[in-house]
Amino acid sequence: MSDAPLLASARPQIKVDGRRAERLEADLIRLEARADAAGVASLEAVFLNWGSRESGDPVDYVHFHTADIDFGKRLAIAFTTSGQAQTVFDGLITGMGAAFPELRPPELTLLAEDALAGLRYRRRTRLSENQSDGDIASRILSDAGLSPDAGRSGASHVELLQVNEDELSALRSRSGDALISLRDGTAHINEASALTDPPIRLSRENELIRFTVLADLAHQRGEVRVHGYDVAAKEGIHESAGADAIRPEAGPGRLGPEIVTQVFANAADDLHLEAPATGAEARTLAEAALRRRARRFVRGVGVTRGTPQLHVGSKVELVDLGPWFAGTYLVTAVTHRFDQQEGFRTEFEAQRPNLGESS
Repeated sequence: MSDAPLLASARPQIKVDGRRAERLEADLIRLEARADAAGVASLEAVFLNWGSRESGDPVDYVHFHTADIDFGKRLAIAFTTSGQAQTVFDGLITGMGAAFPELRPPELTLLAEDALAGLRYRRRTRLSENQSDGDIASRILSDAGLSPDAGRSGASHVELLQVNEDELSALRSRSGDALISLRDGTAHINEASALTDPPIRLSRENELIRFTVLADLAHQRGEVRVHGYDVAAKEGIHESAGADAIRPEAGPGRLGPEIVTQVFANAADDLHLEAPATGAEARTLAEAALRRRARRFVRGVGVTRGTPQLHVGSKVELVDLGPWFAGTYLVTAVTHRFDQQEGFRTEFEAQRPNLGESS
């Protein structure tokens, strides 16, 4: 089990097109790098934009030079922990702006997104035959020049038609409830059950500054039923999934599908629009829908003292939270923030399907 260090470096390291940008580092006012399970990490960074570029130069705008900063240049942000730089964002500059406040020097704002953003500019109409969701997702990524790691197979489709849909939307459709993230040049699409990295331990008495959590039955169902029609067999399709679909990946404790059935006797969800071609496809769809709901039973938002190794798909072991809410959570969104008041902070969203038993 890995432990998060108490402190990471207070200020980030910034690179533009692979070269260290020390003047940007010195002029940084604040930044926010965010990623979530839907893919496309984004960055907003604000810099002081007034001074002398070199000793003896006149005072003027410092960063209005396309040789240093321009659309399409690669922008990378890293924080150092345990002597090693941990990258929290790597993408392309997609927006540039400025502010000219009344009582402060001028500022430069840079917006950036990672390479998955390029998928939204590609629209396609194509037919996929006898392929799984994972196969289709891998093809979308490969066609865009990205290295796929589709650890999710998903449902298999006899025929699936994509009609004038951008590739990012198509990728998200085929990913279901899997987590999408781009790290080290590889696009990862992984089910929660397939993630095997050891959890990062965070204690309320040390690294974890604050944490808010809620176990909510509003979106839980004790059973999901999928209906359709098998043309070849000329018979109706009726398949279902219950708590057993989520139990193998859940830790000890009570599950949302189990609790909601005890509170509301008829807590079931009937899906009629999925149009499965076979009973096996319907059963896969039912299990996926049940797991998608169950994984969101316990959801929390936390803030740490700066944990650069946290990313979408990380697991965190939260301790010192009492018997109900201590345990291992899956991280579904991460925002790394820096400003001159609080320094480096990491905010994360996390979820798990089980509520701990009372001690």
